[in-house]
Parts: sequence; C-alpha cells; structure tokens
Amino acid sequence: MSSRHSPSPTRAALDLQNARSLLGKRLNVLLHDQYYFNDEKDLGDIGPLEWRFGEREVVSMYLLSDGERVGADLLPCDTPASFEIEPNVTCSWKRENLLAGLSATHLENTKICAVEGILDSFNGQEPWLAGFRVTFETGDSLVYLNQGDDAVVLINALPPVSVGLETRFVTSIE
Repeated sequence: MSSRHSPSPTRAALDLQNARSLLGKRLNVLLHDQYYFNDEKDLGDIGPLEWRFGEREVVSMYLLSDGERVGADLLPCDTPASFEIEPNVTCSWKRENLLAGLSATHLENTKICAVEGILDSFNGQEPWLAGFRVTFETGDSLVYLNQGDDAVVLINALPPVSVGLETRFVTSIE
C-alpha cells in the first residue's frame, strides 16, 4: 500500500489544509472511481473523489487504509486496475461524474464557500479526521465520509449519529 493511503499522527492537519485549498474555487467537475463487480455497479462504496477546477488544478479525497480516516492531497486519483477473481468474475472501476450520478449537476461551475474537516471521537478519546464537508455558494453542501471501509457522499445531509460518537466540524486541526 502506498504511503498516500497510510495513516499517521501528523497528517490530519495537512489533509484538511489540502482539502481547504478548494475554498473560493469554482468546481469544473467532481469525479469518482465507481466500483463494478461483473459489470454491475456496486453502490456500497463511492470511492475516492477528484475535484477539478481551474487550469488542470485538482484536489483528491480518499479513504486511508485504517478504515476510519480520510486523506486529501493535490494529486489526481489513481484508478485501480481491473482484475479477475476467477474466470468470468471481474472487479473493475470506471471514472465517472459523481454529480451526474447523484442528480446534483447544478453544483458544477459553482463557487466553494466553506470546507470543514469532520472530526470523530469516542468518549473524549483522541479524535480522527473521518470526513470533509464542502459548502457551495448555492447553500448546498457535500459530505465525504469514511463509514468503516466504505466512502459515502451525502448531499445536504449531516453524517449519521452514533451512540457514544462525538462529531465536530472544524476548519483547522492543532
């Protein structure tokens, strides 16, 4: 596994800073790597996001390998290579327009007004960066969230509430 997807105690602040580089930008397109099993779309995991804006500028958001955290950087996403589990049983990914799939194309070409990190913690323990919330000039928001090995996207909705889990929205991490 590449270090790009490896958690570390110091990376959350940089990941949030990278995500916040979207501030003030006008979104061209939001892509994701859709997973297919035997050419059937699997809706369980939305995969990594690739925010494109300006002249070939990009911000990628993705899950880290620990099953809890998210990361962000200024590099394009790497679409995984297709493979066969056994004869005639394939796993593949296709780069698709996420907003078209979510019936939210009205967010294309809109300005990003706010970007927050979503910090989760259990019973006052050390928090972790579990997601990002991006708010557009239209007032719409998009949440990218790690839900236990699956990436989910919520449009105009808050992350689900779990007993014992405290969720905070932050603009910086100390």
